[in-house]
Amino acid sequence: MGTTEDPGQDVPFRMQLTIDSWEIAPPYDFGFQLRHYVVHPEVRDGRQLVAIVRLAAGKLVQISIRSLGTLEDPQLVLSLSSAQPMSPAEVSEARKLVIWRLGLDDDLRPFYALVADDPVLAASIEHNFGAKSKASFTIFDAVIDVICAQNTAFRRLYAMRANLAAAFGDPLIMDGRVYHASPTPAQLAAAPLAAIRACGVGYRDRYIKGVAEAVVRGFDVESLREMPRNQARDELIRLPGVGPYTADLGLIIGARRQDAMFIDVFLREVLRTFYFDREPVSVPTLARFAEERWGAFKGYAWLYLTTNTEVWAQQLGVEFRLRSGALSDPDVP
Repeated sequence: MGTTEDPGQDVPFRMQLTIDSWEIAPPYDFGFQLRHYVVHPEVRDGRQLVAIVRLAAGKLVQISIRSLGTLEDPQLVLSLSSAQPMSPAEVSEARKLVIWRLGLDDDLRPFYALVADDPVLAASIEHNFGAKSKASFTIFDAVIDVICAQNTAFRRLYAMRANLAAAFGDPLIMDGRVYHASPTPAQLAAAPLAAIRACGVGYRDRYIKGVAEAVVRGFDVESLREMPRNQARDELIRLPGVGPYTADLGLIIGARRQDAMFIDVFLREVLRTFYFDREPVSVPTLARFAEERWGAFKGYAWLYLTTNTEVWAQQLGVEFRLRSGALSDPDVP
């Protein structure tokens, strides 16, 4: 790991460091993560991802991430900025959070080998080669993300999360630009319901506030990361507005549980179209099919089956009627 410290003139702390190729399991396509699933507190700034991270002690850090590597020899450069000095332990914590969020140590090769004879996933992998899923920084953020994603298009999810951050998240001013951290449970629990609704979340306002209140009252949502999947799922379903869909997707993006899969309208259409000749197969049958076919890699099967589907389906001569909303920044090459 290389580091370069620059105190700068407008903030007390700046540092640049690298995440080298030996720390990133190839193949890895940073460009995919630059263009897809860019959800606050992460934003895109040109060819950089910029995230506002809250460390365990509460300190806010801006982390700008850019790539210097290739698919097979990846390397990332991180620029850390904070309004307060950072200790070496805090720098290490911020670095680990980036590795966690971007799934840098996730190895795609076993999944690729498993589905090598699957023409459907082969088409997606060819289009999305090196794509890794992102994880939320906390389980709480993941639950709020998925509640916002209920019954709506991705573009609305992106807007809801940006609005919630702007309304309730702590601001951090860097180089004349205002960024916002993701709201904490305490901030959302204290917010009036009408103010949450004003962020464009609709009926989800009471669920967002209810989950935040449950966490403030002592529901240890972060401990679910270490639990067996079914136990963690059952615990999540106790929260307001969290059903099986929200719990399963929350575990995928909050705990990197690749053995989880949820079957929503989009994935149901994908499975029926590509694997069942468009027959109206029941959801339990689809769930059994996914478990038997992909097992511990169901989370990655979900990512590849539902990302840019209408594009890679053309390679199979299939016109897929739904449109994936994962491509949040299509203007980036």
